[in-house]
Amino acid sequence: MHRPSQMDQLTFPRWMASLLDLPGRGDMKLNCFYPRLSQARDFLPVLRQYLTAAASRHPLVVGMTVDLLPISDDGLFGYELVPDRKTHTYFTVGCSAQGEPVLRKTIYGEAADGLRLVAIDGRILSRTERSARYHVRQRDTAFSDWPAATEAAFAQLLALFPERPRQPVALSDQAQRSLDGALAIAYSHLAQWDPFIRFCGLANEEQLGFALSGSRGQHGELVFQRPDIWMLRWKAAPRAVYESWSVVLDASAASARNDLAS
Repeated sequence: MHRPSQMDQLTFPRWMASLLDLPGRGDMKLNCFYPRLSQARDFLPVLRQYLTAAASRHPLVVGMTVDLLPISDDGLFGYELVPDRKTHTYFTVGCSAQGEPVLRKTIYGEAADGLRLVAIDGRILSRTERSARYHVRQRDTAFSDWPAATEAAFAQLLALFPERPRQPVALSDQAQRSLDGALAIAYSHLAQWDPFIRFCGLANEEQLGFALSGSRGQHGELVFQRPDIWMLRWKAAPRAVYESWSVVLDASAASARNDLAS
């Protein structure tokens, strides 16, 4: 496994500060920013490397898995950590618009109409759905580097789930490795626009589609269709881009082939 390098640690926050470049609304509040396609392509795999390294040092209760959901929400872009256990406390590790590593702790308290689960029929609710059902408390903590932020996230998960016996937690990242390949290919088709991409933190959001937007009214989406097909739609009048391809994963990495271009 590739370990995050010292260069990653030094340069990561600096270039992520460019997230302040908002699509045509320079005076927009920071809680509305979204990353560009190229930034998501570069940032998410490296952040996941830090999270994987931290997870290996913080064993959790046997059988627990943790999903990583990409999210750009309320001034933070990164991953929300979603354990496969009932909980009202969630952690997000990401980059602030100022380029700082941040750990966000969100607690969904008891709803006005009584206690409800954060998952319904096995489906994890989105942050918007949870916020509509619960009183929300949120706290952000900034860190000097990514190892400290990711270590803190798993230390907090351990405090939240202290049961024994324990073993190194399994991060469910197959969907994220597929997304890595899709982001790289999508950027190769849209490099001249490098659109903004929105991540809502939904389970299986790739099947609903990630919205793409440009600074001059261009728009589109990146959608996953089972078993392994990604589709890209982009309208930038008078031009339009429609492409599809497969991303095939092996045990170690994602390999992509653009053999289904349409």
